[in-house]
Amino acid sequence: MTKKTRLIILLVCVVCFLIITPILILYSMGERFDFAKMQTTSTGGIYVKTFPVADQITVDSKVKEKPGLFSTSVFVQSLLPKNHTVLIQKNGYYDYSKTLPVQEKQVTKLENVLLIKNNLSFSKLADKINYFSIAPNNQNIVTITSNPKSIVFNYSSITAISQPQTFSINQIISPTQTGKVLGLKWSDDSTKLLIAVNNQAKISYYLFDTAIKNSTAVKLSYLDANTLRISFNPQNSQQLFFIENGSLYSEQLGKATLIIKNVAAYKVSGNNIIWLGSSGLLYNSDLSGKLVDQLTIKNITISATQEPRIFVLAGKTFLQANSALFLLSQNIKTLIDVTPPETNYQFLASPDNQNLIFWNSGKIYLYSFVDQKYVQLYSGANITDCQWLNNSYIVFTAGPASPSQGGDKIIISEIDYRGNINAVTLHQTANKIFFNQQDGKLYILTANTLVSSEKITQ
Repeated sequence: MTKKTRLIILLVCVVCFLIITPILILYSMGERFDFAKMQTTSTGGIYVKTFPVADQITVDSKVKEKPGLFSTSVFVQSLLPKNHTVLIQKNGYYDYSKTLPVQEKQVTKLENVLLIKNNLSFSKLADKINYFSIAPNNQNIVTITSNPKSIVFNYSSITAISQPQTFSINQIISPTQTGKVLGLKWSDDSTKLLIAVNNQAKISYYLFDTAIKNSTAVKLSYLDANTLRISFNPQNSQQLFFIENGSLYSEQLGKATLIIKNVAAYKVSGNNIIWLGSSGLLYNSDLSGKLVDQLTIKNITISATQEPRIFVLAGKTFLQANSALFLLSQNIKTLIDVTPPETNYQFLASPDNQNLIFWNSGKIYLYSFVDQKYVQLYSGANITDCQWLNNSYIVFTAGPASPSQGGDKIIISEIDYRGNINAVTLHQTANKIFFNQQDGKLYILTANTLVSSEKITQ
């Protein structure tokens, strides 16, 4: 080899070193060359965590990862700052796919993915059921069966539903009309159940005490069709509150006591009563109606046809009036309008109190306290029984499923509105559903049969 040849080889090596070394350094620092933009750019990553653990996670149909033996997550690095599609797969479960933006030097997190089985298994709990209600402790249940002469209630533990305590409410016999349960309200400690019954166009209220063995429903003669907004004292289930003829009363041991006059709506929260006066101002007082503090300085108009409601959710006070929704700002003593895009809505706070879901018969919206905005999650027909599965998923019924199936379809949807929203329709249909966050099971009433699913969440 000549001296000239050796010199050429050396020069080539030096040039290659000068070219490759910066590239390797930039690569080690997370820099990549974006051919679409013809420039060097910093990269980002996507972190994915699922329950149950996925079999495979694919990014952009190219990068395929599997969670390790001792890990439930996957971290994909060195992704260019643009949209990337994540596909999550597990045998026997519905696929999950979402397109997410990745930014320079940042990690996009997808860490609350709930995978749903293709065919959830269900176990039959009881037959000939018209309605059911699960107590706030998520441990006890009441099922209802109506016949021409009486309304029969079965109270039991969820785990021993075949061994109930039974009581009934007699009906006024009529060839054209039978009694109907208008509503059930549990005390916060799950020991009392208030039952509203419409019997021959007459509304009556009954109280069932679960703490008394072989107890029956006791008629409350002081409550009638003129009684509004009945509620238990959250701290003492022996005490009831209600509005009658525009005044707020409390009842304990059979004695009703006037607390506050000129009340349009109220909410017992802790050891206080938040109430809306007939003048349209919001107040706060102790449980006796004394120590009154005015919460707002500007009154609102109260419709004569729509009853206002007060809610305390996520530590915040809401007033629902005239289809509008207001949030109390305690600093400026003002009601701020946060009315959702739809009317005739219901709403419910997530378990972690970070979000609200709003729904009516046709649409479901999410309101994020962090982003302070509404996002539509679903649009359909006959939406009912909208509930939280966990902080990131909801379950609801919408339908009907089909003319032949009967009942409504059951849909489980995420609330993550980045990109597309993943939703799964179960094969089971329902007339009523309840998700028990304690045991992670879905309870379904379909065609007068009560069933429960296998465990869905952690």
